[in-house]
Amino acid sequence: MFNTRQTRLTKPIIIAILLAALALAGCAGTRGWPGTISEGGTLYVATMDGRVLALNPDSGVRTLDWQPTAKQGGQTASFLSCGAGSTLKGGLFYGAPAIANGLVYAAFHTGKVYAIDAASEVQEWEQDIRSTVSGGVAVSNDTVFVGSSNGKLSALDAGNGSLKWEFSTENEIGTTPVVADGVVYFGSLDHNLYAVDTETHKLKWKEPFKTGGGIASPPLIVDGVVYFGSFDNKFYAVYADTGEPKWPKPFEAGNWFWSQAAYGNGTIYAGCLDHNVYAIDAGNGTMVWPKPFDAGSLVKASPVIAGEVLVVASEEGKVFGLDLKTGLEKWPNSVDLKSKVLSPLCAAGGKVYINTQSNSLYALDAETGRQVPNWKISLSK
Repeated sequence: MFNTRQTRLTKPIIIAILLAALALAGCAGTRGWPGTISEGGTLYVATMDGRVLALNPDSGVRTLDWQPTAKQGGQTASFLSCGAGSTLKGGLFYGAPAIANGLVYAAFHTGKVYAIDAASEVQEWEQDIRSTVSGGVAVSNDTVFVGSSNGKLSALDAGNGSLKWEFSTENEIGTTPVVADGVVYFGSLDHNLYAVDTETHKLKWKEPFKTGGGIASPPLIVDGVVYFGSFDNKFYAVYADTGEPKWPKPFEAGNWFWSQAAYGNGTIYAGCLDHNVYAIDAGNGTMVWPKPFDAGSLVKASPVIAGEVLVVASEEGKVFGLDLKTGLEKWPNSVDLKSKVLSPLCAAGGKVYINTQSNSLYALDAETGRQVPNWKISLSK
């Protein structure tokens, strides 16, 4: 029988047990948040089981179904990582694919980045950046941008995947970069937002913009202003050309801002881990709605605007259609998908597509909230 008097747990052993418990909990829970985008009348979808699909948005018929032939095996995944190389296999994607010049670009959590011909499904190239990736990729001109846990933004040649240059930060990059007017914008867990010139590979601003917490939300760029949230419970607006604040003070909430915000008619719509969705005046940073909308649980998925409706999903799978001006519910009823939702929502053609943790893709009518008939697609092989 186990004798507690004969067993002495030293501090290193206790720490190791706690870390192992955290790893097990993490792997059993979140398994990535693969994204969906609409491009050229086609839906491109990353899946929970590590595949990239192209779907007809009306019928759901697959026109592309690709996955790597070689085994994934991340090089510098941390102890708490649940990547494909782990015994406890976790999510392979933490972002959406990107499309450019007939190629689909996708980054796996293991650090492998791929380019696939969208028409033939032929893999054009692969590159191992040798560090885990917790975001998506951005493509601009002839360059693919991807951030990773080693704190580096890697710029890869879009044609052959070779490394063109790197930019280093002081901590992990866990967000999808955004490119606008020759500048790539991204946040880091070192609390900074960076703006790097894609030609000179140097900071565009005098210094990065400092916040009070890590930054995981992809920046939103509208009319020369960068909007983003931070783990300091604040939401910021800075001028894209100078990095100077636009608002007198940042907007404050009750928890972290995790996801990318949406924009419409002078208003920023931002989901927060305090369960709320906020409507913020893009000009001065003040609340637009009389009160925030309470989604009932964490809001990690990026909201989308479809027509005159703001569509929001809570982590627990409740989906709401809100009036853009008032924040009141427009749909007759909310929708319960009965599956966790962490991935950004995608709007196209009057529909909202939702990629869930059950590896299913749903399509809802944006005006009514009703599920589109015969449009719940299992993404599993």
